[in-house]
Amino acid sequence: MSDTSLYLFRFKHIQIEIPYTNIIINIYSPWSYIISFGSCLLYIFLITIIFPLLTSKLSLKMKNFFSKIHYIFLFLYSLFSCLITLYYIIYTKEIINWLDYICKPIPSWLRIISITFTISKIWEWFDTAILIFKGQTFKKIGFLHIYHHATTFLLFLCVMNFPGGEKSGMLLNGFVHTVMYYHFAFRLPKFLRPIITTLQIIQLLIVTYIWHIVPRLCLKYKQFPNENFLEFLLPYALVPVYCLFFFKFFIEQYLISSTKKVKSSLQKEE
Repeated sequence: MSDTSLYLFRFKHIQIEIPYTNIIINIYSPWSYIISFGSCLLYIFLITIIFPLLTSKLSLKMKNFFSKIHYIFLFLYSLFSCLITLYYIIYTKEIINWLDYICKPIPSWLRIISITFTISKIWEWFDTAILIFKGQTFKKIGFLHIYHHATTFLLFLCVMNFPGGEKSGMLLNGFVHTVMYYHFAFRLPKFLRPIITTLQIIQLLIVTYIWHIVPRLCLKYKQFPNENFLEFLLPYALVPVYCLFFFKFFIEQYLISSTKKVKSSLQKEE
């Protein structure tokens, strides 16, 4: 067994070697399609049927307790994923060797974290459950939140195909989620909140750029776009939508809203 456990995500065939075991999971079509695209449908089923049903069965105290624990644990997990990846790229000097960072597969011990990081995108579905528990409608929750949570598990299944994308996911997305879940658990000062949205946009742009250049810089992945066109295209289909609606959210929440408050304040003074 090599130091790097096998990971292969194709819509026709998913192959995952469990690190430090002799277990290799092979999932073929149509189950590979059911798991990947079916995850989006499962999320929709949960938020429309299951989570609303739970709302009436849980007390306010239980909802608040669950919310706090959920955010704290995701804050700690995101921090751990970010720091362990940062440690790895510093230890291997990949932090100053761009080509190795982009092209060199991660070792088996870090692959364990990577697999759990992808699975954590399902765990994050409870973000929506908490909003539903608080009585928010889907209109109030918004398209960005629902679309983002419905598709990130599918996105990370795909992103793990490239070493650069896999490391950047844990490092950058882990960092952004560290800040975000800290805010949800303990609340950041109001003037710092736009930073979260800004970081979301920046990390999405960086990871998309890295995804784009891997086939050009890494010989091993040179044929990937031609041989696996749908898998290569998927991040380009999903991430720009995230970026567009994060931009929209930023403008509405922190620019237009602030302008309205200033005008309202001036009118009161008059």
